[in-house]
Amino acid sequence: MRTKQKPYQFAGKLASSTATDGRFIKVIWLLWVLILTVALVIQLITLDVLPHLQQDEAQITDYGRLALNPTSDWSVTWRLGEGKPLLLWSYLGPLIAEISYQIGGTNGLGPRLASLIGGMIAATIAFGWLLARRVPIYVAFCLSLAFMLDPLFVLSQRMARVDSWVVALCLASCWLLRVTLAKDGDSLNKWRFIAAGGLAAAAALVWPSAVFLYPLIVLEFFQSGEAENAEVGKVKLFASKALYFGFGGVAMFILLLLPVWQNLVIIFSDMSTMVSQNIDSSKTLSERLFSLFDPQVWLKLIKALVKTFTPLFPLLAIAGIIVHREKGLILASFITLTMIFASLVYEFRVLYLIPYFVALSSGIFVYLKESVKSNRWLKKVSILALGVVTLWSVGTSLLVRTVLGLEGKTERDRNKIYHVAASSIGPGNYKVFLGFTYEFYFVGRSLGWQLYTPYIQFSYDSEGNWIRENDYQPKDKFHKLLSQMDFAVFAEGSVDEELSKDLAVSGLKYSGSLRVGEEQGSTESPQLRERNKEVFLWFLQGRMSYGPYVLYAREKSDKISLNSE
Repeated sequence: MRTKQKPYQFAGKLASSTATDGRFIKVIWLLWVLILTVALVIQLITLDVLPHLQQDEAQITDYGRLALNPTSDWSVTWRLGEGKPLLLWSYLGPLIAEISYQIGGTNGLGPRLASLIGGMIAATIAFGWLLARRVPIYVAFCLSLAFMLDPLFVLSQRMARVDSWVVALCLASCWLLRVTLAKDGDSLNKWRFIAAGGLAAAAALVWPSAVFLYPLIVLEFFQSGEAENAEVGKVKLFASKALYFGFGGVAMFILLLLPVWQNLVIIFSDMSTMVSQNIDSSKTLSERLFSLFDPQVWLKLIKALVKTFTPLFPLLAIAGIIVHREKGLILASFITLTMIFASLVYEFRVLYLIPYFVALSSGIFVYLKESVKSNRWLKKVSILALGVVTLWSVGTSLLVRTVLGLEGKTERDRNKIYHVAASSIGPGNYKVFLGFTYEFYFVGRSLGWQLYTPYIQFSYDSEGNWIRENDYQPKDKFHKLLSQMDFAVFAEGSVDEELSKDLAVSGLKYSGSLRVGEEQGSTESPQLRERNKEVFLWFLQGRMSYGPYVLYAREKSDKISLNSE
């Protein structure tokens, strides 16, 4: 009589069979490519509307434009006090966004698509890296899939952020360092260390947040080469590794800085402004050192994970810490967590903990694979937990997001923004001030506008939350900038009495109301329900519709009210 095979028994056989079956490995990789393709196609269905057009995608793409044209006299990251755009030395990520925008067309979908591709590459590299860490293949497959479709990671990609490319480069460095354990030949390993160093340096020039993955790279660096020639002294081996890795990093860093060399002094000055705002410079040294013991900061971390629908990966990672207790990986995770707590806890910084969650979670299954004693209960629970985490990511990112996107396809149609912009201002070399209405960025560029938005000056409350204030300071510089504008666009309700006076002094008069599509229902209860839904699902779908806006123009004109059907 044939015995029915239990899931964990099948998984165990699957893991052991892959060690010698090369054809099976090829099949798994082909299946992986197929899943990537399906996931991409599904996400493309709602990529244009979910979430709504964001500040981050406009600013990051504009940083890329400035990388190609650093002498530009307009920008949506305009420093009012200095009368110039903000320039970054981490220009590679924005450059990817800008080039993809130019290739993808004026609708602005190119940067989002490029970020999705970066996420697929990052997950593929994670798959290879986990296999190199001797993680069972079915576990590596599921963890990499859950990582690629993690709701927070997907949100970053759909907002056209460049985090996916940073993660891809850092994990590629980790993978190269890890495979030196299994490869012989000094010459080959030298080039691997050089390449790993180069990738780590390139990641920093994609986006500064790469620093949060450096502890993971350092861990792989220290663990690499341990199985190599035992006759070589440890000190000599370490010195050789450091030399090659350091050479690769320095050479790549210098090489990539050459295109922006002439503006390096300005760039580093601007970067200090950006960094100071992103690490909460108001904190004292003692507050940073003891932030790890601040319950408010821990609560903020938990909130960031829950509201971005990423609560399960951390739980599986905690289980991995308890079961496997890989000291080096735990230390690297602790260092990164300390860095985040000491700087600023917010959603897209918490994102950089996900690769650590993946590695820590895999430890459970490495332990089960290497354990002499078979613990059936632990196997069952672990496989069940792995399945739940994977299904959560797949269901949230591919099913729930797609349904929400299709529901709001009409309301968030970006063509309506184009229609309103073309009908109210029209094409031309106009200077247009955007009062943080970043949704007009791609449309404005397609119409030939020169766009200006102040670089936001943030302060922080007692819990480290961003507070926007003094958006239009210093006043004299603001008045000078407005006096050069042909038009200004603000969200309805954002123009208070003081701002209205600023606009009048600068010669800009109220021209009309810009309404995008139909007004929402007039009854109070449906509006309240929609508002509650929007708040709850903000990190899945963003704002449910665009507008309304108010338009100010330099020339006197009759009031207008434009509607996009």
